[in-house]
Amino acid sequence: MHPQTSEPSLPAPAGARHASWLELFFDLVAVAGVAQLAHLLHGDPDARDVGLYVVLFAAFWTVWISFTLYGNVAAETTRTRTLLLGMACLTVMAAAVHGVQEGDRGRTFAVAYVVARLIAGRVWEHRHQRVRGWPAARFTAGVTPWVMSLWVQEPARPWLWAAGLAVDLLLAVTVPARRGDGHPGRRVEQRAASVDPASPADGKFSEGAGKETLARVDVEHLTERLGLFVLIVLGEGVYQLVDGVSEGPWDTARRLSAPAAFLTLVVMWSLCLRRGLGGIPLLRTPPALGAVLAFHCCTAAAVAALGAGLGGVVADLGDTRPDQSLIMAAGAGAYILIAAGAGMRNTSGRTTWLLAGVLPAAALCTTVALTADALPSARQAWVITASIAWLSAAARTIFPACDPG
Repeated sequence: MHPQTSEPSLPAPAGARHASWLELFFDLVAVAGVAQLAHLLHGDPDARDVGLYVVLFAAFWTVWISFTLYGNVAAETTRTRTLLLGMACLTVMAAAVHGVQEGDRGRTFAVAYVVARLIAGRVWEHRHQRVRGWPAARFTAGVTPWVMSLWVQEPARPWLWAAGLAVDLLLAVTVPARRGDGHPGRRVEQRAASVDPASPADGKFSEGAGKETLARVDVEHLTERLGLFVLIVLGEGVYQLVDGVSEGPWDTARRLSAPAAFLTLVVMWSLCLRRGLGGIPLLRTPPALGAVLAFHCCTAAAVAALGAGLGGVVADLGDTRPDQSLIMAAGAGAYILIAAGAGMRNTSGRTTWLLAGVLPAAALCTTVALTADALPSARQAWVITASIAWLSAAARTIFPACDPG
């Protein structure tokens, strides 16, 4: 796509507007939601459990980002009632995760999701606005399969949920962008019809206006909100580690593995929040808004899965739990792929990055996956740490601009 017609992107935050107390209170529900979602990967999860985790995490995140974007655009005109209604729906979704494959819990989760999406969609319809780069904030076509799932039994219901999320993703890819509105700006609303680029935008909104307007996000504020969500996910990983250490005796294996898990979380924190952008590891030259949000959802899901796997391995050192090792390796592998894609947006060193940074780190994760039944759990934890640390060291050498000042 030509640079002049590209979608809005997220530059480095300048620190102008920060999250309000209402938005921080709203984010508390993410703490509960991520914790409940991580429990889907505990014990001996199979492929169905992993698939359900991916679908439910994407659904929870979609509702969260819908209301987050509303608060971002509305700024000081944000209605407290609207965010609290969204928070209530997310709370119900989080509470329904445990036992979601049962009839009542699954329907409750779906109803809460549908209600939340309709509320968010109604907000944008009332404001006569759309968010370019994330049309799912306004359009609710993806809700239809969720409504249909209320009359469907297991195991077909999660497939309908996945279809609804796929519709939202398809909208994000296919809804065309308009020319002339791709330059960065804070809380700018432009007419979706012809706009005079020289005319100043006052950021005001008339509810009586009949024409749809293009809502421009406050990029600095959104960057902070995305980073806070990833920080919450990392905090859940710390909790999983502490919980895993406290469950059993502090033997030699646990004393060796717990530092490895903690160090892994520390390195990921550095890659995501000190050397990345919006919680996305190593992202410094961001793509369009829709791509940034997709990167963010995948990053949060990967970090949560890796945290759950690390906590499970530390908690079950006395038992052979290859499934927990596979979850840990899969989470680390997904995280490495995300960082690889973000690093590829740098203008130089791409081949060196793939060969010297990404491939060795991915090989270490693959080693854990292939030796889940043979390699002791404590050693597996350290191999995962080595893979993330290798990625970090390679990025520091190849992309020195990613290092914080």
